[in-house]
Amino acid sequence: MAAAQINAPSGEIVEQSECWKDPYTSYEQYVTARKARYTAETEAARAEGFQRDYLTDIAKRIYSKEDFQQRNAFAGFQCTRVKYMSDGLKVVGIIWKPKDTAGKKLPLVIYNRGGNREFSKLNFISNYSLYPFLQNGFVVIGTQYRGTDGGEGKDEFGGADINDVMNLVPLAKSLGYVDMNNVFMLGDSRGGMETYIALKNKIAVNAAAVRGAANDLIPQRRPAMEKNYKEMIPDYERRSIELLKDRSAVYWADKINVPVLILQGGADWRSDPASALSLAQKLQELGKTYELIVYAGDEHGLSLNRADADKRIVEWFKKYMK
Repeated sequence: MAAAQINAPSGEIVEQSECWKDPYTSYEQYVTARKARYTAETEAARAEGFQRDYLTDIAKRIYSKEDFQQRNAFAGFQCTRVKYMSDGLKVVGIIWKPKDTAGKKLPLVIYNRGGNREFSKLNFISNYSLYPFLQNGFVVIGTQYRGTDGGEGKDEFGGADINDVMNLVPLAKSLGYVDMNNVFMLGDSRGGMETYIALKNKIAVNAAAVRGAANDLIPQRRPAMEKNYKEMIPDYERRSIELLKDRSAVYWADKINVPVLILQGGADWRSDPASALSLAQKLQELGKTYELIVYAGDEHGLSLNRADADKRIVEWFKKYMK
């Protein structure tokens, strides 16, 4: 059995199980957890020299009770955790879909998460944040990237792990209920970087959207990231500039050949807003199809403009449906 799995082609699902269980038993528990999260984010920003206070307007950053209850119920949808093959490795992915897919062909969003390794991996909160896409008729599939959540291999932060994204295409095709003529891509933060690299590698998608994307890794706006690069990117000590350019879309904007919606928080300390402007300028000069939306005063996760951002992404994808 093990040998058959090792020899399985990339994109083939070899294991599957239920996703996580929602630990929130009440709205009050959710609010308490979100306050703790934004307290930690405020402290993380200050530790890197950025003065932020996400608690003064916390009520604007969290779901309303009604919205929380709807997303928490997840009625009519299901989440499945899978292990699929990618370069001979078993990598963990997540599939969100309607419970009833019989006889259907549904458009797909390939979702590229942010973070690295175990930090900011897909979890039960992803059910809430991706809910608007399910509501609008999309199937959503995301990878944890190799070496994460029990998957094999090592996360290279935009290196060989890009194949874990590329191999979601044959995985999706194998499901039978995905309309492969209508495949889209969404990336957050590091996932925005993965999205651009996938586009450079000519992944077959109709359009893409990014939120708070890592567009240019070279400027040392956040020296703390250097430690991650050294730990994750092979041969980094010897070829750092070359390897960071390989991961930075501002240096190869000419390779982006599908319509891209760029969403950016103006007060984002994790991803430099100026890099989004630089990339947009290059796309403009090249005559590429793109839109840039900068939300003044908003942070990395666009929490103050979440509903508007989700609406714009859905409309962008529907605009490019076949």
